[in-house]
Amino acid sequence: MPQKQPVPARMPLSKLYLLIMGLLAACVILFGFLYDAGGAIVLQKDQAEKDALAKEQAEAEELALAQASATSHATVASTAGRLLPYMEGGLWGYKNTAGEIVISPRYSDARAFEDDVAFAAQGGLYGLISRAGAWLVDPIWTDALPYSENLAAVEYNEKWGFIDTKGTVVIDYKYREVGSFCCGRALARTASNYGYIDIMGNMVISEKWRTAYAFSEDLAFAYSSTKDTGYIINKLGEPLITLDSGAKGTAFSGRFALIADGGSYYFINSYAKRAFKTSYEDALPFSNGFAAVKTDGQWGYINKSGVIAIPAQYAGAQSFFEGYAAVMNAQGLWGYVDTAGTMKIDFQYSEAQPFCEDYAVVQKGGSYYTVDASGSETLLYSAG
Repeated sequence: MPQKQPVPARMPLSKLYLLIMGLLAACVILFGFLYDAGGAIVLQKDQAEKDALAKEQAEAEELALAQASATSHATVASTAGRLLPYMEGGLWGYKNTAGEIVISPRYSDARAFEDDVAFAAQGGLYGLISRAGAWLVDPIWTDALPYSENLAAVEYNEKWGFIDTKGTVVIDYKYREVGSFCCGRALARTASNYGYIDIMGNMVISEKWRTAYAFSEDLAFAYSSTKDTGYIINKLGEPLITLDSGAKGTAFSGRFALIADGGSYYFINSYAKRAFKTSYEDALPFSNGFAAVKTDGQWGYINKSGVIAIPAQYAGAQSFFEGYAAVMNAQGLWGYVDTAGTMKIDFQYSEAQPFCEDYAVVQKGGSYYTVDASGSETLLYSAG
């Protein structure tokens, strides 16, 4: 009878659970060993690279924000107020009265701004620019006169016409010579003699004058082409007063006109009568209520009553503008006085221009400055 084989005993479930848990624990221990032995190094390296990259990105973002903030708060040069031509590297640009560059040097010539426009040149031709330096009219003119009564004379193909403040031609190019408008009249000629045009370009006073000057206070000085006689004419061209033989006047200012007669100067009123008894060695027209006059080799100022307001004591003198006048000492240096004769800015300049919009342009040494009424200077440019 065959013998039965013994049946293997089954492992209790409790022991199987303990075995599985032991294997898991061994795996955990083995992973921890491997992590400490090298895997951790790899993971740590990856994490360090990620941290470094994040730091670089954060720093870049911080720098970009700082630059953007600096840009947004950067001071932009103001284009308001008076803009002054200045030279650098042989080219002209514009600065404001604070000395900040508003238009960088790019022009062969630059004229003063008149309100919001100015004439500037490139290649020997003039165009019209805005305060931003943009061309309103490209350079096409060989010459230009300042604006007056919102019109400016410009020369094109050897003929003169007039443009408005936008650069539009309003009076065609047809004159050999013109002057600026004043009192609705401008001097003009198509041949050898002078007449006057109105703002429409009509020749309202015929070309019959050998010499003529701009209107002012609705009067003008004109001299006959047929005889050496001078007249004061009205806006219709009618002679109102015949001047004394040899007497030469140019314009009325403050109800007075300066007359040159030989080597003597005196003032007349609008009736061509002597305004004051005194004659002078030289004189300038009235401006701001005063006229510079020269007596005994020295310059001083009279008021509209003909009374000496500032005694003759200067080697040279200019007219008053905005309450200040440039005067020169015996050494040839210029300073500024007010209408009371008080020295406001001491003698120190080789050149001194009139005050305009609270500033004057002066030269000292090889440099040009703007100066205000307190004497505070701002460098404009160095001529050398």
